[in-house]
Amino acid sequence: MQCNICSQNFDSIDSLRRHSSRIHKISSSELYNEIILKGIVPTCKCGCGINTKFISFEKGYNDWIKGHIARVENNWGHNQTAIQNSTKTRKEQYKNGERHVWNVGLTKETNISLQLAGNKISKTYTRSKKNEYAIRMKTMRLDGTIPTKYGKESANWKGGTSSISNIIRSNKRLYTEWVYPILKEQSFKCKQCNSNKNLEVHHSIDSMSSIIQKFVDKNIEYTFDEKRKIMNDVIDYHIKNKVAGDVLCKECHKKIHPSYNY
Repeated sequence: MQCNICSQNFDSIDSLRRHSSRIHKISSSELYNEIILKGIVPTCKCGCGINTKFISFEKGYNDWIKGHIARVENNWGHNQTAIQNSTKTRKEQYKNGERHVWNVGLTKETNISLQLAGNKISKTYTRSKKNEYAIRMKTMRLDGTIPTKYGKESANWKGGTSSISNIIRSNKRLYTEWVYPILKEQSFKCKQCNSNKNLEVHHSIDSMSSIIQKFVDKNIEYTFDEKRKIMNDVIDYHIKNKVAGDVLCKECHKKIHPSYNY
């Protein structure tokens, strides 16, 4: 058996594996993919498209992503009606409090299990995996597998506060009585890069959304006049309480708000 890089011959795959690892810094999985799989890396047998974990040169890859076998081999076989009834029952149990999500109320700052799990996932969640996930979610949205909910049906519904935020941010009084004084106080320079172009004020402690929530009920859909009253109340709150803000240029501001959706 010959090394593809230096052409040295070996009497076994294991010898070639140890040579490749020590001399050429090629991992066992990479060599296995090249020699045994001919570049075709296996994915989970459930059909999710995610690559499984490499075990060893002798055993190769796992057949399943952990937990995914239940998607195919379950107590009901392929009885779709039974699966749907089970899903419905679990949802009802979560709703009435009989069943609880194990990590509800926990954070990575207070729970070591969440912290370790988060660190492990963040290391494996590469850009390519993010793209795969985004494509998969988009496909399921379009074909109706995951229904897209709008307005009050959405879990993110906050009483139409996004439009309230828009009219607040475009109001001249917010700029002259809150934004401009902060710009002046901080010498019209970005706190991060000292740029003096495209400056904005970032809410450093209380976000605009959290302040608006003090004045709205998410179960109410407000009229335009009611939204204007809330706008004035929110602006008054900024001024009266001297809401803290940091001067940032547009580019640095985007780094704090990756979606720039504020």
